[in-house]
Amino acid sequence: MKSVLSRSRPVLLVLVLLTALPVLAQEPSSLLHNAPAQAEPGVALVVDGVLTGTQRIVRVVIRYRGPGEPYAEAALELQYGDLYRGAIPAMSMVPPGVEYYVEGFTPSGERLSLYKSATRPARVVVVGQVPSTRTPLSTRSVEPEPVAKAEPPSRNERKSEPGRKGEPISRVEPAPKSEPAPKRVEPALKSEPAPKSEPALKAEPAPKSERKPEPVRKSGSSGSDDAMAALTAELPPDSGSATPRPVPARPSRSAEPEQPESKRSELEEDLALYTAEDTLALATRHEEKVKKVPAIAASFGREQIRALGARTVADVLDVMPGLTISRDVQGFHRVAIRGLRNDAEVLFLLNGQRLNSFFDGKALMNLPVENLERIEVIRGPGSALYGAGAFLGVVNLVTQRTEGIHAAVSGGGFPKLDDRLATTFDGHVTGAHSFGRFKLFGDADVWHQVGGTSPIETDALSTDTLAQKLRDPLEPSGYTQDDRFLLNFGLGFGVEVSPKSQLQVSARLLSEDRTALVGLFDTVGPGSRLGWQVFLGDVTYEHELSDRVRLRARLYGEQQNTDRLFQIGPDGFRTGPDDNQLFPDGMLEQTHVTVRSLGASVDSDLALFEGNRLSLGAVAELQMLGDYSYETNYTLDSRLRPSMTTPEGVVDMLKIADGAASRRLTFSAFAQDQWTVVEPLTLTFGVRVDATQLPSVNNTNAITGTQLVPSVNPRVGLVFSATDSLVLKLLFGRAFRPPTLQELLETIPNTYYNQGRFEGNPALLPSVVNTLEAGADLIQVSGDSRVRLRANAFLESFSNPIAAVDISGNIVPVRNRELGVLVYGVEGEARLEASRRATAWINASLFRAEDQELPANHRYLTDTPQARFNAGVSMPIGDFINFDVVVRAGAERRNNTRSVLELIRRYKIPAYGLITAQVRTEPIGDHFELAVVVQNVFDSDLRDDVPRPDRMPGLVPREGVSAFLTLRARN
Repeated sequence: MKSVLSRSRPVLLVLVLLTALPVLAQEPSSLLHNAPAQAEPGVALVVDGVLTGTQRIVRVVIRYRGPGEPYAEAALELQYGDLYRGAIPAMSMVPPGVEYYVEGFTPSGERLSLYKSATRPARVVVVGQVPSTRTPLSTRSVEPEPVAKAEPPSRNERKSEPGRKGEPISRVEPAPKSEPAPKRVEPALKSEPAPKSEPALKAEPAPKSERKPEPVRKSGSSGSDDAMAALTAELPPDSGSATPRPVPARPSRSAEPEQPESKRSELEEDLALYTAEDTLALATRHEEKVKKVPAIAASFGREQIRALGARTVADVLDVMPGLTISRDVQGFHRVAIRGLRNDAEVLFLLNGQRLNSFFDGKALMNLPVENLERIEVIRGPGSALYGAGAFLGVVNLVTQRTEGIHAAVSGGGFPKLDDRLATTFDGHVTGAHSFGRFKLFGDADVWHQVGGTSPIETDALSTDTLAQKLRDPLEPSGYTQDDRFLLNFGLGFGVEVSPKSQLQVSARLLSEDRTALVGLFDTVGPGSRLGWQVFLGDVTYEHELSDRVRLRARLYGEQQNTDRLFQIGPDGFRTGPDDNQLFPDGMLEQTHVTVRSLGASVDSDLALFEGNRLSLGAVAELQMLGDYSYETNYTLDSRLRPSMTTPEGVVDMLKIADGAASRRLTFSAFAQDQWTVVEPLTLTFGVRVDATQLPSVNNTNAITGTQLVPSVNPRVGLVFSATDSLVLKLLFGRAFRPPTLQELLETIPNTYYNQGRFEGNPALLPSVVNTLEAGADLIQVSGDSRVRLRANAFLESFSNPIAAVDISGNIVPVRNRELGVLVYGVEGEARLEASRRATAWINASLFRAEDQELPANHRYLTDTPQARFNAGVSMPIGDFINFDVVVRAGAERRNNTRSVLELIRRYKIPAYGLITAQVRTEPIGDHFELAVVVQNVFDSDLRDDVPRPDRMPGLVPREGVSAFLTLRARN
């Protein structure tokens, strides 16, 4: 660790010096906006986008023109945050198309281009018949002619701009021979070159029998503009002249324009980790800049994720301030946020749909990142929007749905103890294609892993296996196993039902089959197999009632099947001398669980007045336990059964209170108002009311039925732009989470070999957390370089937190901590961007979690690192190679001391530091990329905690050094 820190000390020193520079320059403003491919005639085209940059803009306008028209102007109004919206009038939306660009005005009256320009406007093709009295443009066919000589782009121009790919290339229409041409015809303007991957659209010539040649019209004559004359003329701004320059003719309307690929703007593509303009929709359900959302949040795009050398979601989350990823003995990845760790308290979403299981709160979240568009994260409460479970934080995984096909294959692995390679191969593909108003999209991941093996020197059966000669005295009790096969397949379609209505349908299958990393609890179980299948379905309908009102309706469902077989005693294990005390296949137990959910929601956005947006919604959801079984191959006195059988004493959850305890019905209503009072100040007020069905109990804690338990979760956010480069936040939020079905109902009979079970408690109350946060975001720009600083402090007060504390040594009761838990801390981030390819970043977090039930000297919860540090550097090596280094470090961890048993079962996990190094190429021929990544470069010995450190003192060994080669391709 010392050598690692000494190597990174010069880099950190440079970072500190650079972030302290008092640079006062401002960053040019721009509008994040993607032009649509085509539009309906006679229907107003809504144009909106997010304003970025540090320059102060007091007014935003859109300048547009239709065929034969000069540029006209319309205002873009501030909706909320930094989102501006306006419209091109319906009367200008006529075939063959319209052009537009966006400008802003500074307080001094200076006019700035925010999106495109008068000479390089965005072009939108308008197809169909004009539903108005306005005379449509001529639809005559024209002879295809060679494309006019293209003017090469400047070196500073972007290779691909939003809305450019697939635009029709204008062509010159010659005068027919049958009529003389005018004496003076000015040369046609040069057209822009088409991207290599998209051939120019060609006009479709009419049959000879229908061809009626016409002379070239003189410019300036009334009604004589060719169909695309105005769309290719380069009129100066504010030009009132109706006389366009002679221009090339448009392509025939019979030619179908190719759907352009939905590309992100240059600003979005160039964003790196923690930049000021990263956007997310998770905090408000609407896309906004992270620095202005009323939450402590972050968003990671594709390029950001690749610069980290990340392969899975856990790799990305582990570099966030305040988050720590660990693994338990069963191999599940667990997310701790700000010092607390509970599977049911971090809400995971996939494209907005919940992944957490209704039974135990776990989520199949560690997916490959190749097919993800971005990962959105909120640290802190989210129940005001997302209801139950959005407690410690919310993570949303958004899949890629851009036009075209993207694919990747990867191979590599971990070195095994016998000098062989534990191989991993994975393949990924995602694609989308539009057919007019219909869009089809899908993605697939296949992951096959033979995990690395590390020795487990001692477990709970070490003495028994040695006495029974099941292993050699010099051999460890066993080895870790991390084999995994994952399939992730999603498919969906979207259709534009009408110009103001969209329908989207999607479905997804997730399937995982893997081994247990160690075993069930305190023994090595090499014969353990864990299966998990998740089926997701979603139907969303969206309709724009007016420019100020938007309505959404959603129907969703899920089913999760888990089949977990644990080996708690090795092959050939004996529990005594009798014949029925020999277990040839080891001692086994198997739990099968099926849960289902069905929900419906309706919500709407209302723009009450300029700078205000009100969101209203209602949700109804039914969660149910479809199947539950617990079986073993041993009796309560540890004798072999003829087959797997449910042991005596196991309660059938489906029959408790006539099945009412295995169902949960939730009704919710929420409202959120986001109001930009004055330009620098945005206020957010929100509240969500939930009524959740929970078991009702009598004086003996026996379940007698169910009851609806209400909860009210408000949120208040104040975002103040103190200057153009400094944003301040003050936030308050409340969240709740009801107990899981497992915490309420599951009780497993106690035997000598299955110790460490959690005992369900039907009397559990929902947990509540109140959080107060204050944050600041500062950006300083000098030339092409940018320094960004972000910091926040927080105080979280938990009421009735649900925890399992071992007080008996065998069965661990789950109960509410009546005096609560208090967590407080600070988080900070800094980033230097010298250029798009040369960046350096650092983040750190420090926090304390205290259990208020304990004496002062035992309150600290230390089973997760109370301090985290992450840093990274990306630098170019020549024109085509990039080199990335990421450092992850955590403080020492120790056992909690909430009970006498926790106090005497001591463990200490030293501070750690892990380094990831990567070499990757720039796009090769615009289609391919190569990357070689090495994780845990110095093979550091990282360990995680176990439930019984007295029986497994070596704890859980984590992954060692590994290397992978990845090839990415796109069309």
